[in-house]
Amino acid sequence: MATRVKELCDICYNQHITSEAIIFCSKCDEKLCERCRANHSVARLSRKHECITLENFSKLPKFVQNTKLYCKAHDERYEYYCFEHDEPCCISCFNGMHSECPYMSSLQNGVKNIKFSQEFCDLERKILDLIHNISKVIADRRENLQELKNQKIKFRQAIRSARATVNAILDKMEHEITMKMYKEFAEKESDIENLLEIFERYFSIINKSKECLDTIKSFATDFQALIGARQISIDANCVHKATRKVFKGKHLTHVKISMKPAALSLIKSKLNSLGTLNVKYFSRKLSYEARWIGYAAITMKSPDIQLKAKFSVTIPGFEGTKKLNISGCCILKNGDILISDSIYDRLLILNSNGDLRNQVNLTFIPLRTVYLNYAQIIIAPYNEKQLYIFDVEKDEISKTMAYDETLPLKLISMKDNDILGQHDSHVFRLLYSNGDVESNSKSKVFDSDLHELVCINDHIYYGKQTRWDRKQT
Repeated sequence: MATRVKELCDICYNQHITSEAIIFCSKCDEKLCERCRANHSVARLSRKHECITLENFSKLPKFVQNTKLYCKAHDERYEYYCFEHDEPCCISCFNGMHSECPYMSSLQNGVKNIKFSQEFCDLERKILDLIHNISKVIADRRENLQELKNQKIKFRQAIRSARATVNAILDKMEHEITMKMYKEFAEKESDIENLLEIFERYFSIINKSKECLDTIKSFATDFQALIGARQISIDANCVHKATRKVFKGKHLTHVKISMKPAALSLIKSKLNSLGTLNVKYFSRKLSYEARWIGYAAITMKSPDIQLKAKFSVTIPGFEGTKKLNISGCCILKNGDILISDSIYDRLLILNSNGDLRNQVNLTFIPLRTVYLNYAQIIIAPYNEKQLYIFDVEKDEISKTMAYDETLPLKLISMKDNDILGQHDSHVFRLLYSNGDVESNSKSKVFDSDLHELVCINDHIYYGKQTRWDRKQT
């Protein structure tokens, strides 16, 4: 078991006294020994401070333990939180570098009951959901890995079985061709041996006839020679006829027997593998489970935001002489301004000086627009269950994205790389790029108006807008 490092009392240490600390005061940001704890618990300024034992303090994550309550620059306690810079600040910082920051809040009010806030509960649910989903993925992947191991064993067995089948077929083929070989060789050898036996007998007869003829020539009388020659001639004629018959036939053709490996060429051309790999992908068994459309970061309650006009433009030709309804507006990367007009179903593109650069007529009624990237704008049309993608460089609609919803979206904003939308039922939808809808959440808007919508850092901001009407001017 690891031994806890001995911590010293901060107050005693500053007095050059070595005393072991037992508690930690988060308000004072100091560790206290038993004696200092007793004084700390009765002093008027510190009696209500919440303290925890060092044993529990050591259980906190390191980044939480290292959280400081005092400003490094001024050594003063943090009193405010700047939402613009997303950092706490002391009074000196508040009066100095943060003096012109518009969004400031008191830390005392901001952190009150933070652990019981909706955002903290959402974060807890998010962690639990992540644990649940990650655990499911781990279990599912382990299951699939075990399945693959079992399938590998079966695969190797199938290979051996296929090899055994091929071996059996080859053994059978070998036996058949061997038997044919023996039969053919036996027949041909027998024919030759029979002919050889006959001709050896012929040779013996003719050779004996020659000896007789030589003897008759040397020792017989003429009469004896006549009678003997006639008899020898009869035998010679018989052998001559038989021999000519053999020479005229196919008996003297040389026989060559060999194997033409037709089976090997067939195997190479037809049976080039014992099998093929068949990989199938089945639809996933898991679905991502989340109990909230998005998890807000733990922040303090933001003060009311006061908007200031940065610049204004006048649309040429529309200075009160024609009707115009601006239903959406985007600032492009090059500084141009894209405006959707729901009266004349068009997009107006102005330069930064307010001069009309281009007008794009549409086949649908444009409602809201949102900036997707440097070259694309998303447009939500009126009463259609699809979104239009406008190509800024080509000044045309490049594609559409349909979605499955009961009511068409009227308000849209980007949340990371996904689309956050809202329709007349005051319900948020998180729409992915493939058109799938992840989940929904009731909004806090319950009046009869639509509201301008923007999502920044998982926070949704509204700008009030009267309900859109095509007859509105």
